[in-house]
Amino acid sequence: MPLLTMSKGYNSDVEALRQKEYAHMNDGIYLDHSGATIYAKSTVDSFCAKMVTHLYGNPHSENFPAKLSGEVVDQVREKTLNFLGASPEHFDLIFVANATAAIKLVADCFRDLSEKTGDRRFWYGYHKDAHTSIVGVREFTHGQSYCFRGDQDVERWLQAPESSFVNCYNPGGLGLFAYPGQSNMSGRRLPLSWPGILRQSECLQNTYTLLDAAALAMTFPMETIFQDVDQAPDFTCLSLYKIFGFPDIGALVVRKESGHILTLRKYFGGGTVSMVATFGDSWHRSKGLQAPTYKLHEGLEDGTLPFHSILALGEAIDVHTKLYGSMSRISDHTSYLISRLFRGMATLRHSNGRPVCRIYNENSDFEDSTKQGSAIAFNVLRANGHHIPYSDVERSANAAGIYIRSGGVCNPGGIFTALGYEPWMTDRALSAGHHCGPHGISIINRVPTGIVRASLGAMSTKQDVDTFLDFLRTTFVEEDQDWPAPTRAAVRSPRDESFALDPHADYTLSKYPDVREVPRPRPVLHHFMTAPDATPRVTPLAMHDLAHGLATVQ
Repeated sequence: MPLLTMSKGYNSDVEALRQKEYAHMNDGIYLDHSGATIYAKSTVDSFCAKMVTHLYGNPHSENFPAKLSGEVVDQVREKTLNFLGASPEHFDLIFVANATAAIKLVADCFRDLSEKTGDRRFWYGYHKDAHTSIVGVREFTHGQSYCFRGDQDVERWLQAPESSFVNCYNPGGLGLFAYPGQSNMSGRRLPLSWPGILRQSECLQNTYTLLDAAALAMTFPMETIFQDVDQAPDFTCLSLYKIFGFPDIGALVVRKESGHILTLRKYFGGGTVSMVATFGDSWHRSKGLQAPTYKLHEGLEDGTLPFHSILALGEAIDVHTKLYGSMSRISDHTSYLISRLFRGMATLRHSNGRPVCRIYNENSDFEDSTKQGSAIAFNVLRANGHHIPYSDVERSANAAGIYIRSGGVCNPGGIFTALGYEPWMTDRALSAGHHCGPHGISIINRVPTGIVRASLGAMSTKQDVDTFLDFLRTTFVEEDQDWPAPTRAAVRSPRDESFALDPHADYTLSKYPDVREVPRPRPVLHHFMTAPDATPRVTPLAMHDLAHGLATVQ
């Protein structure tokens, strides 16, 4: 049965919510929810109402406005834990700026504690699908880090840590293993069982787990992770604006049985110490080491908390629950939509039968929400099989009022694995002048340096998906080399039958796609007529093909 005739899991109430709560989305099709989702009008209204009817002061003071702020912070902390399904009895929550700040906090603590080990360093392992912020922790290890190249690599290590080479000279020593619950590039969801398995290993009792849940938590019921405290990660980082859209704040959820290791850090900020000596012998007393007088978070939240943002967070949670009911319902809704999008993209063909999209994902089942989140990574192909620069795809989408993301998306391991890069190819890209960001080089020797990502959120609709598919069809499908002029994508639903899948068709979905054309043909000019004019990029090679605004390096 064609997918579009099946609406199981789709929350049709969202279509009415879009007009009432998200009128600010009416000027375009927003498909960058993995970057930040969109806030509801009611969240802003209720937050503003409280701001203009109450007086809030710095919670470190003892006056009435300060005490009111302190009470709000305590209430919202518990409300956030309950929303995530993490019992306050077993978990604590530290407010931070974002997921990266949470990762940095954990990394700082391990770096400081490692100075008291025999070799003055700790071991760090991370998954190749990790966000750049997870990768960066390796710089604290003095070379004792390891990148797991896939799920099987992790599972072999968990089963036999003493016999697995992971660049660890003391398997029983201090260690930290970090990985994403969901790839922020492809949306693939990784196993959530690893923290529990690691905790049961006799050899890995001194290795802790850090789960990056920033991408996962946006459309996933987090109680699945926290309901069994023995299976939960030691540390879980989140960017809460990816769930609620507003406020811009993050959190680190800490398993209380593991939290003591964070209290041994060197740095202390205002509010985290009960006393500091500045003359004579220098010493301080961390609140984190004075349980039960103080709670864990009191020794880790440096300086004045963003108490106004925390107030807004409480309102955001209430509105989100009122509008959507549960994260499980959001998960079903976005699972339906991403499956619809995947099938639509997979069936797009040029007139010569070649696919329009190359989709990057090690998971082939987009209907299983335990394996796939609400994001899809791809590149657009011409009828001759060559790649259209991802920067031009995004530029054309912007012109059509469709907002996606392109480039390296802060996921170096995932990007280069998907694109089939070897280390020498990465070096070549660097020497050619490529760098992450909007002014990098999209294609080098016909090999892309990044991808296009479309991602959906709780307030996304069928119309959003269908409009994007229509944009891809009208803008990039080649009909006998006759390319249509760029126009704003029409808002309409494609026919149901256009999504019927041929089980024998090649949908260009591969675990390790080979994007290199061998042998490489002579350089030719591009004739992609739909991209708007591009600003010429200046690179060390100074070799540009500027026909119709497509900058490439041959």
